[in-house]
Amino acid sequence: MDTHAPAQTTGAAPPKEDLRDLDARLKQIVASLPPSVVYNPLMTAFASVPFLVGPETFGHISLWNIFIAIGVQLVTSAATRVIYYANRDTVRDLHAKQRDLVAQQIFYSAGCGAMAWLFWVDGNYVNNLYVVLLMVCVVWAGAFTRAGHRQIMTVGTVTASVVFTARFAIAPGSVAHVMTFLAPFWLLYILGMGAVARKRVDEMLSVRFANEDLTDALRLARDDALRKRFEAEAANASKTIFLANMSHELRTPLNAILGFSDIIAEQSFGPAIDRYREYARDIHNSGAHLLSLINDLLDVAKIEAGKMEIDPQPLDPVPLLESVQRLMGSRAAAKGQTLEFAIAPELPNLIADPRAFKQIVLNLVTNAVKFTPNGGRIVVSCGAASGGGFVISVEDNGPGIPQEKLAKIFKPFSQVDNRYDSNGGGTGLGLALVQGLAKLHGGFASIESEMDLGTKVTVYFPLLADTSAPARRSAS
Repeated sequence: MDTHAPAQTTGAAPPKEDLRDLDARLKQIVASLPPSVVYNPLMTAFASVPFLVGPETFGHISLWNIFIAIGVQLVTSAATRVIYYANRDTVRDLHAKQRDLVAQQIFYSAGCGAMAWLFWVDGNYVNNLYVVLLMVCVVWAGAFTRAGHRQIMTVGTVTASVVFTARFAIAPGSVAHVMTFLAPFWLLYILGMGAVARKRVDEMLSVRFANEDLTDALRLARDDALRKRFEAEAANASKTIFLANMSHELRTPLNAILGFSDIIAEQSFGPAIDRYREYARDIHNSGAHLLSLINDLLDVAKIEAGKMEIDPQPLDPVPLLESVQRLMGSRAAAKGQTLEFAIAPELPNLIADPRAFKQIVLNLVTNAVKFTPNGGRIVVSCGAASGGGFVISVEDNGPGIPQEKLAKIFKPFSQVDNRYDSNGGGTGLGLALVQGLAKLHGGFASIESEMDLGTKVTVYFPLLADTSAPARRSAS
């Protein structure tokens, strides 16, 4: 006998890091790579033209230096192209993508800074100023296009500035000395302007994420509204089916009451015959059945409205279980079923409402007898739960319930369609009433079922520590 209370554990996964901001910034950087792949070699070749057409003014630069400068840009562009295609569409770890882009930016910026070493001519002020202008444009363009990501912009700007400033530092002449002195201030200015540009990116992303969140919230609200609409329609359909079932269930005892009472009133078979006594018994049974249906309906309505009250008190469950056994034994025997009550030798001091406890057990056994085929077996077990408390379970070897329908089994007016329903009848209130009464005691009901193997319903009652003055509890 399993006397363990059903486990009710909930585990929440740790919240995932929101990487939308990093993803958006890296996508901006990746999108800025293709222009540099194409334009940098072309702009390097274009920047070499003054050295070819005006060497007297701009300085004599060998063709080897020009070819090397263009070659360096082709190499960095090829590496940039590889990084671009590796990160354009592939779903990768964002931090790995960030490392790739940082490495690419360092390599690319070093190649840009190398132009100062290849184009610089000592002592030629025009050349020096021209090279400085080129470097300013290159670094500014890099800082502007990479402003969306602080680390990538910073390493790119610093790398290019250090490489070409090193050329100024070792060169003679006042222009070189002045440029070397101004380089740190100029670098800070570029980084500051990059921070201003990044602030604009921050604002743009903030608006974008707010719109995305609003869109998601609206979609969730729409989905929730649709779900609630479907639930309302399902509930309405369930209540329609319930009304049809209830009208049938009520009509049966009412027809018997009216028919038999009319026969007795009219003395259709003559005065004072024994058959009238049998009919009177049928009237009484039908009235009791009708009263039971109405009581179930009223109890469920009270529980749903939060008006149901119970009176928990120290309770010996054995007499109540024996009463249920007597009530249901003949009905089970009529179907050739075996009804067993497995009661633990030492039951704990149960605190429960006697009427509610008996109703719970009676409903569970009634369901088991109703849906278990002829010749089936039903076992009622009860005892102390391992974690404290009291459990009672009713297990049968009936047709079972599909897993996808277990979720609604404790809802009012719900019945599970299976091949025995047509014979079983009922209003769909039994298990809903069981769950409601169990919750009023601070407990709960659970169900386990497998198709063609049977069903087991377990109800858990917590043991109250102070049994001297049980308080009335109301549903809420």
